[in-house]
This record gives sequence, C-alpha cells and structure tokens, in this order.
Amino acid sequence: MKIGLGKAVITPPVGFSLTGYFNDRRSTGIRDELYVISCVIEDKGKTFAIASVDLCWVGEETVKKAKKIVYRETGIPHFNVLIHATHTHTGPLPDSSGGDVYKRGFYVEPAYIELLPLYIAGSIKMAYNQMTDVSIGVGKDKVEGIAFNRRYLLKDGRVITNPWDRVGDIVEVAGPVDDTLCVVKITDKKSGKVKGIVVNFALHPDTLGDTFISADWPGMVREKIKDAYPDAEVMVLNGPSGDINHINPEDPGRRGVEVPLSIAEKIKEKTLSVLERMDTIKDLSLSTYYKKFSVPVRKVSPDELKKAKGILKSKKLPPDSLQYMVSSALVEIAEEKGKKVSLEISGCSFGKEAIIIGLPGEIFTGLGMKIKELLPFGYKLIAQNSNTNLGYVPSEEAFQQDEKNREIMPCYGTQSLVEAIGIDCSYETSPLACSVDSRAERAFLSAIRSIIEK
Repeated sequence: MKIGLGKAVITPPVGFSLTGYFNDRRSTGIRDELYVISCVIEDKGKTFAIASVDLCWVGEETVKKAKKIVYRETGIPHFNVLIHATHTHTGPLPDSSGGDVYKRGFYVEPAYIELLPLYIAGSIKMAYNQMTDVSIGVGKDKVEGIAFNRRYLLKDGRVITNPWDRVGDIVEVAGPVDDTLCVVKITDKKSGKVKGIVVNFALHPDTLGDTFISADWPGMVREKIKDAYPDAEVMVLNGPSGDINHINPEDPGRRGVEVPLSIAEKIKEKTLSVLERMDTIKDLSLSTYYKKFSVPVRKVSPDELKKAKGILKSKKLPPDSLQYMVSSALVEIAEEKGKKVSLEISGCSFGKEAIIIGLPGEIFTGLGMKIKELLPFGYKLIAQNSNTNLGYVPSEEAFQQDEKNREIMPCYGTQSLVEAIGIDCSYETSPLACSVDSRAERAFLSAIRSIIEK
C-alpha cells in the first residue's frame, strides 16, 4: 500500500466575516493558519482521497468543483474522495449554502470562494504525487473530561440546548458522550519515519468566540503533535458532535484561547501514548465505500407557514430574535419544496481492522454511536460534516424530546440572540438549524447497513 500526504493554507485576509454564529463577526486578526490537510491511499489499482478542511462547512458546489479537478488531475473518481470540514467557528463564510441566518449581511469575497476548490484539489494532488510504500498502525483510548453533551432536561420537562442561564433548573444531561480517541499512524517503509497521523475525536470547535481567525482545537492538536513528530502531517477528523461541546455545567462561562489549548494538550498527550503502543495492521488491503441515499425534509404545515409569514411581514420583532429567525427558516424550507435531500456517504477500510467513514451533517453522538455498532471493525473513525452542508442530524430520541417541548411551550421565545447559548429551546431540532425530519436516523442507519452488507 502507498500513501501520500499534502496540505494547503486557506487562511483568508483579515476583515472577512467569521461564521458559526447568528451575528456578523468581522475578523480582526489571525490566531493560527487554516489548512487543508489531505491523504491519498493507493492499493492494487484502487485509490482513495481524504481532505480535512478548516472550515465550518464545505458546501456541495465547492465539493463538486474540487472533485472534478481531482479527477482531471489524478484520475481519482468522485465517489472515492471524502472532503470533511472540521467545523471551526472562527473561520470564514465558505460559500452561499446554509440558511440565511448564518450568512445574513456577512462579508466574503467571491474570489475566495472560487479558489477554495483549487486549494482542496491542490492539496489532494500534492498528496497523490508524494505516495510511498507505508505501514499503518492503529490505536484508541479515551479522553475524558473535555467533551460534554450540551442538551439538558430541565425541571419543567423540556430538553434545552446550552441552558447556562438557568443551571439551577437542570435535572440531568439528556444525551451521551463518546469520548473515544482513535489514531492512525502512517510510517514510511523506506525511511522508517512517521509521515502521517490521523486523529479522530468528537467535539464542537467553538471554544473561542472572538474575532481572530483560528482552526480552534483541531489546529492546535495538529501543532502540538507536530512538535513531537516534525516530519508528519497531522490530519484531524471531527467525529459526530452535533450535540457535544466543551462546556462543563459546573463551569459554564469558560471561553478563550486557554480552553482549546488545554483540550489540545489532553488530546495530544493521549495521542502520543497511543502512538507508542499501536497495533500494526497486517492485512493492508484497501476497500472503498460509497452510498447515495436520501433523507426526508421536515414538513412545514400551511398553518406554520402562514404564521411564519405573518411574523416576518409584521416587522414587530428584530431580525436577531429567535422567533423571527425560526420564521425565516420555516419560509426557506417551505420554498425549497423538496420532499427529500440527496446525500452521500464515502469511506475506506484497511483490511478488517480499521474504517474511515465520512457522513454529511452535524451528527448527534447517540446516532454516531449506533453507526459505530454497525461497523464490523476494531477501529472506527467517523468524520461528520463531509461532502456537503446539511445542518444538524438529530437522533430520533431528540425529535421525540422536541415534541414534548412543544407541548409544554408551543411558541418560540422572542429574545435576541447571537448564538445558541441561552436559546430556551432545543436548538438542534428547530427549523433554524435542522432541515431534516425524525426519519433521518433510520435513513442513515439503513445506508450504513447497505454499505456493510454489500
């Protein structure tokens, strides 16, 4: 088996808007560079490419253009290319996809968006050109105490996202955490040097909240590991973390650069420990996976649409109020008029030992854990936010919790918001953040089963 690695800097000029919040944050400086880190794997005529991009998301058009260039330059077909966004909330607006609330009034030069596919494809071509014979090691461990489920059951019976303004009302956490760290080591057979390290962990990269461009904890993990392995490129794949962030309910106010640095240090320490005691994969035969499937779009009833249009038309609420933003989202979803959204899953495996799978959307951890249970491999690396921009993919249980929420409190609040803290609702299942319906979990699990059974 041969593997090559490549990278490209994609840091935008200072002054571009940062995405991830509801308000326009213009960048005022650069804390660390944004990158595309790529890996190309070749075995017995099969070739698979993975790119990890320091952006909040990568839209469908960017993915299509990048894959087209990759095929033209390397011959790797589109179904064997996985393009993953680490989901940093201190990066630029990557394209025009996504709901209006996430880009309303935001600024980014169209020229930057036009160049992104070239940077992604260029990093993949660089990796393709640097393929050498390798051996692969895999290992895993737990990194506890840095990831927390951000959904909580309150005393009034509702499940709320990030209820940090009412910590005293919390009864219990409303979802699981998967604190598994999975690591892949790629060693050049000729030189014996480690040329690549892949790290997979599930945690929302929203630890900073300021206006400095940054890759957040994934970028800091890369730099810390490179201090120990200077000849290696380090790729971070963010796992299913739609309902996971770094905020401990016992200390809910913590944000700032010391937070991702601490997270990165803990992940680095465990990664270095895993690297020292890895299992070497003996059967390096490469298998590739690709599945097109569809997920039902949430239904907007005529009554919901009428009320939403009435709220927007009245102009009594500010555009940054929750009820106004939800109304805007409902109108957007209704205007799409589609009943299903087409998606794809792509991935590769190494013998029967390890698999890397890219899933679209911000996957709830509980759903990610169910997917892992279906994968018959000892080491399972799942990269969410891959190959398109979908929004949240909540578990079926989360939709059931939301139905109960709506029985207790039928209307969304009118408070003004800049992000999903103090939002007083189930943010991830709201029309604001989620365009799929409760059947999404079953559609994803069915797609995974069909891949494995093929």
